[in-house]
Amino acid sequence: MFPFMRKPDKSAALKQLKTHVALFGTCVTLIRVTPYILHYFSDQKEQLLLDL
Repeated sequence: MFPFMRKPDKSAALKQLKTHVALFGTCVTLIRVTPYILHYFSDQKEQLLLDL
């Protein structure tokens, strides 16, 4: 890419990749679980039924 940049160490790059994958997984899990938590703590206990 740039002549003054050197290639990163392979073990350091793998460690950083694992960290980023873990952060991404945490964010996705948090986004997926939030509606269920909010529904559990809400005062409304009625269900939405769709009649087709």
